[in-house]
Amino acid sequence: MSKPKRPSTIELVLADASAPIEQRREFLKMLLNDPSPDAGAAVNSLFSRLASSSAAELHEEKARELATVLKQIEDGPLRSAAFIELLPKNGFAAPQAQVVLDDGTNAWSVVPETALADSLRRGDRVLLDGRGKAVLHRIACPNTGEEALFERRLDERRVELTLRGQERHVYLTSHQLSEKLARDEVKPGDTLVVNSRLAIAYDALPGVEGLAHYKYLVKEPLPDIDVARDIGSPPDCIAETVEHVRFELMNPDSNRQFGLRRCLMRLLAGVSGSGKTLAIQAICAGLYQVMSEFTGVPVRELPPRIFKLRMADVLNYLLGESDKQLARFFREVEQLAAEPVTLPDGRQVILPVIAILEEIDGLARARGGHDAVYDRILTTALQWLDSSRPELKDKLIVYLGTTNEPEQVDRAFLRRIGGNIDHFKRLGRKAFIAVLQKHLAKVPVLQSGHSSAEQTRRHIAQAVTGWLFSPNGADKGVVELTFAGATTPVVRYRRDFLTGALVDRAVQDAAKAARREQLRSGSPGGVSEEQVMRGFKDQFEAVVGQLTEMNIRHYVDLPDGVRVATLRRVPQPNLLPQELQHFSIP
Repeated sequence: MSKPKRPSTIELVLADASAPIEQRREFLKMLLNDPSPDAGAAVNSLFSRLASSSAAELHEEKARELATVLKQIEDGPLRSAAFIELLPKNGFAAPQAQVVLDDGTNAWSVVPETALADSLRRGDRVLLDGRGKAVLHRIACPNTGEEALFERRLDERRVELTLRGQERHVYLTSHQLSEKLARDEVKPGDTLVVNSRLAIAYDALPGVEGLAHYKYLVKEPLPDIDVARDIGSPPDCIAETVEHVRFELMNPDSNRQFGLRRCLMRLLAGVSGSGKTLAIQAICAGLYQVMSEFTGVPVRELPPRIFKLRMADVLNYLLGESDKQLARFFREVEQLAAEPVTLPDGRQVILPVIAILEEIDGLARARGGHDAVYDRILTTALQWLDSSRPELKDKLIVYLGTTNEPEQVDRAFLRRIGGNIDHFKRLGRKAFIAVLQKHLAKVPVLQSGHSSAEQTRRHIAQAVTGWLFSPNGADKGVVELTFAGATTPVVRYRRDFLTGALVDRAVQDAAKAARREQLRSGSPGGVSEEQVMRGFKDQFEAVVGQLTEMNIRHYVDLPDGVRVATLRRVPQPNLLPQELQHFSIP
């Protein structure tokens, strides 16, 4: 039995019931009137097919063609969308679905498979054909997008939320989020994952364990600072702050008896390099030591308790965003100060929190300038730093601010911190000796004769001190200043520029020179008196070389209210006094 021939394209067109009958009739008439051999063959084949074919064969062929077309659609370019809901049937043979395309456009597409239609839930990700006419697949896709704060539930499909910390919006909820809301698992203020273009809220983020959600909490290791070992002339603020916290932890009733507040605020003011940062590190180290004594937990095992704020962390070009970031800093500080810490033995205790506000003149600059942004930031800071607020009454927080320009700080802010201003000045003779000896103790020294290393260090410190501070010494001044309205120049000497940072750099330069000499000679060595003096001389020259009438006030102390009109650098000898001793007169 011969296999039936496959229907031709002409036969399929004529048998296609979806085509208008007038069109098919005209096509057949044209075919019959065509005298060409091809047309005659087609007519003969058509008559032969009509005589031998059945309607079932044509139906089967059309079904195969339809399956092929559907397969081509599935294999072609697809479009993704979010499923919203199924529409009422309204006489449609196949279910119709409302979806939102990724560009935010709403579409109504056919769902050809009943099982797929039954499995769809609001918020599901689906794939459509290239023209968006049919829903072909439901896909598993992680819910990613922007973060928003949940405000309230409006109904089973909608929530009100705050996006980007400012605007409020009403979004649809996914089926998953709706179920969590129905079980009361999402509270106002929780974070939601949303797609702002589709206006859909997908899910609630789980709560963060531990301290990861604190943005401004310092999680680096505590600096290894020891006051007795590292600070030559420690300021009083270190011991006073540590004593305050020690009383609050060990004997809080004593402070309450005298009406002292738990919260402490101090402002460390002074020129750059005068030791403010080192003092703060020493305070932090001292407070951790007190917490270790109070809890019995080693310092390195204590949880992070230090917050740090820089102006660059809060300043934002968006109106109001800087205020919100600053408020978040203070809110985090107070939140951690109220949270009990669970110790290894199961005890729960409240530990102090240290909040460091660097360069506070940028945060609390005097109001009334041209930029109202800083006025708003200062107002926010004053509200949070009000020690009479009930929220601060029982919290042990130590606020430490630093500034290089205390005259720029707003007076209301100075009143708010209670007058606890610690002024860091340039080094006097006694302080300089103490600081220099601390730095020399960290490096090897070149011993001469039978002197011990400690004796050598004292000798170097005394020699350098005499060189800098002796009234009859070799220092004839490094700059001459003439103030506006005056004619007599004022001389500033090397000792007028001394800070802890300059001493540190000078000793480091001496240590580098000693290391180079040791590598050259191959014999053990250390820093010498001459190398230390050379280190100071180089540092002074570097500072003086960048002085101008405008910036001189940042490097030396000047009388209040004066303006430097002229600045002249005094020529300096190339050789040090010790180097001159190497030359003898015959």
